[in-house]
Amino acid sequence: MPPLSIGPNFIFQVNPLIIRLNVFPGKRYGHLTSNIAEALNAWILEAREMPVLPMFERIRHQLMDWFTKRRTVEANTVGLLVTSVAERIQVLIRQRTIRYRHINQSDDVTFEVKSSITTSEYVINIGERTCSCRIWQSTGIPCGHALAVLCRYGYDPNTYTKQFFTLDYFHKTYKNAIFHPLTGDYTQSLQYPLGDDEDDIEDLSDIDEDPLLPPSTRRPAGRPKKRRIRGPMEDIDGAPRHQNRCGRCRDYGHTRKTGREAI
Repeated sequence: MPPLSIGPNFIFQVNPLIIRLNVFPGKRYGHLTSNIAEALNAWILEAREMPVLPMFERIRHQLMDWFTKRRTVEANTVGLLVTSVAERIQVLIRQRTIRYRHINQSDDVTFEVKSSITTSEYVINIGERTCSCRIWQSTGIPCGHALAVLCRYGYDPNTYTKQFFTLDYFHKTYKNAIFHPLTGDYTQSLQYPLGDDEDDIEDLSDIDEDPLLPPSTRRPAGRPKKRRIRGPMEDIDGAPRHQNRCGRCRDYGHTRKTGREAI
């Protein structure tokens, strides 16, 4: 019988093969794409077909337009958080907090919440911003259990989200400008690279006659992917994707058979 070890790192030993699955220690914050490069790859579809220098210029112009639009998109927003996160919290308050009416307080920061539907219990620490369901830690946004506690005791849920969801951090992200590479002090006189002496001119006879050729590459099989993998809650061409609704937790994106969400 091959040994089986379970700990901080899960080790499954199948003789003679050892498969080691490391637990991801970081935070994902709700991103469902397999790689952030997929979003960038779809964004530069036209630019990546260009030669190197025009490609860089096209990407630079796209970034300039991107930064300009993002500076104004939340300019008139009132409140602490960006619009998408603030609306998400309001939806959770309307749909989830009504399920958790049995709330007990252990101390000033620790609370226990019991679901009236599944009778499951959850432990919330508003000081450390944690919940036993781990949704608060993974997304940076208070889960339904935490929102039930915050609303019951009069705390502002907006102040219990991660700082990078605030309008202040959003504006700082796109604060710096992108300038042309040749931007400089135009009040100075022009400086020519070559002098008046013939010695300053490079001797062309010393140039290697062997040209530098590009590396030999082979096109991989199959059609290259043009679109990234979309998340289950994203829109396709402006139309919202059809979402299955679970008969167990009444949430969208899965069914009763495949659902693993905590209630």
